[in-house]
Amino acid sequence: MKKLISLLLSVLILFAFCGCEKKDENDSGTADNISAKESILNLAYSISEDLDPFAVKTVINTQLMSLVYDGLYKLDKTYKPIPTVAKSGIVSETTVNITLDNVRFSDGSNVTAPDVAYSFNRAKESPAYKTKLADFESVDVTANNMLMFHLTAPNAYALSDLTFPIIKNGALGLMPVGCGRYVFQQDGEKSYLIVNTNKSGFNPTIKTITLVPVRGDDYLQSSLEIGNIGFCFNDLSSGEYSRINAHSVEMGINNFVYLGINYESSIFSDVSIRKAINLVIDRSEIANTAFQGHARAVYSPFNPDWYALASKDLTVSGTKEEAEKLIEESETDIAYRDISILVNQANPFKVEAAELIGKKLESIGFAVTIKDYTAEYYLDALDSGAYDLYIGEYKLTPDMDLNPLFSGDLKIGIDPECVSAARYNQLLNGKCELMDFVNTFNEDLPVIPLCYRNAVASYTNSTNADFACCEGDVYFDIETWRYK
Repeated sequence: MKKLISLLLSVLILFAFCGCEKKDENDSGTADNISAKESILNLAYSISEDLDPFAVKTVINTQLMSLVYDGLYKLDKTYKPIPTVAKSGIVSETTVNITLDNVRFSDGSNVTAPDVAYSFNRAKESPAYKTKLADFESVDVTANNMLMFHLTAPNAYALSDLTFPIIKNGALGLMPVGCGRYVFQQDGEKSYLIVNTNKSGFNPTIKTITLVPVRGDDYLQSSLEIGNIGFCFNDLSSGEYSRINAHSVEMGINNFVYLGINYESSIFSDVSIRKAINLVIDRSEIANTAFQGHARAVYSPFNPDWYALASKDLTVSGTKEEAEKLIEESETDIAYRDISILVNQANPFKVEAAELIGKKLESIGFAVTIKDYTAEYYLDALDSGAYDLYIGEYKLTPDMDLNPLFSGDLKIGIDPECVSAARYNQLLNGKCELMDFVNTFNEDLPVIPLCYRNAVASYTNSTNADFACCEGDVYFDIETWRYK
């Protein structure tokens, strides 16, 4: 017993000394060492393709390019262009005049107009940027720090498309010199992004990013859950979302989901019928139930986050009785045949949206059949016109260009001579205001807007930030991130 008491006293004395001991400022728990740990972040990159800013196709690698390369502008959450390499820009009819700021490449050399022109011509041919730049015909260097871009048609929002990566004139191959926030480096088989010390005003906590190779987008979530990476992005294009053991934040993207209409149909050629459908559809239900909250209800074809529509109420409200009255006034017998809603069965979000719409239409007297076809048969049915309505999706460019819907390859079901198409042409040519077009669209309804999709950014407990993620740059505020 005495031995036991002596042993307990010894232990208590030892703990007492440990509790009174002054903490060494150089041990692993100090602020300096914590800061050192926080300076390194692991991010995934796809090994299925080279890290070439003009050749990347995967979502993962395209996003990484925004860390290494700056464009003339970057976009915030409202798709508003913020000058980066550009100092100023003036859009006038079919020309865009750009003056460059005093910006240096990561090797210390100045970014010049010939560098930007070279990058533009490379981007015009690249899979990642050619769609955004489709309306840009050419560029002229007017001074060492000035350029003039030529447009195929007037576009008041053209600056939002000038986000292509800027590299040195004549540079080719893997990861050419850029002027972004980080610089690509390799050490044997390991790849890193190191902070660009020539980037003015950029002083992040995270100085080094380790690039972790993965086979593709499908492996991102598992890599995050096991701690191999600290952050990942899922655009939810599959139409499915599985919760994972990580934090997440919703991020609006520029994907417009709509109800397409076969304008050659004897029923839907009547605008009163289209208006009745527009009134009875519950967009909030579609966004919150069918898309599981990963969408934003809309009443116009434009992204609800777009800065040009800030503070404008675009809500279209109505009742079932008002919809039924429109049908009655049209003198159309809607019950004489079934109508079909075509949907790609590979996307569960859209299949449920079609079912919800079908129920609403049945409540006002329609007989509805859901055609949930495989992707191949879905496209065949669209091409052949074997549908009445369909669930479609179109990704707008940052300037919110609707031309592909009215006159391009996506004009499925839309009458190219409709009043909305004519009004949109007036908008582009400065002959009407934006809300004039929106009001015309809502009276015509060549398609019925449903929602804009969201993406999900996920991160581990070790990653700490406000995450002002936006589609143009998921690392928009990386200078505020901390990683333990």
